[in-house]
Amino acid sequence: RCQHGGKVKEFYQRLYLKKGAKKSIIATSRKMIEVLYVMIRTGKLFDSMPENILNRKLTQYGLM
Repeated sequence: RCQHGGKVKEFYQRLYLKKGAKKSIIATSRKMIEVLYVMIRTGKLFDSMPENILNRKLTQYGLM
């Protein structure tokens, strides 16, 4: 799990207060799938965290 809540967590929590758990999970899943599709189509990384944290994680997993 990510310690840095991020945009997706904020999106889920905002919806949870209005719509409840089930609809929030579906809406958040759909949003994540849309982001993944755009990442695959464009070949770009999703920019949801500060660059220094992203670089550390990429290095940790041997992707950089």
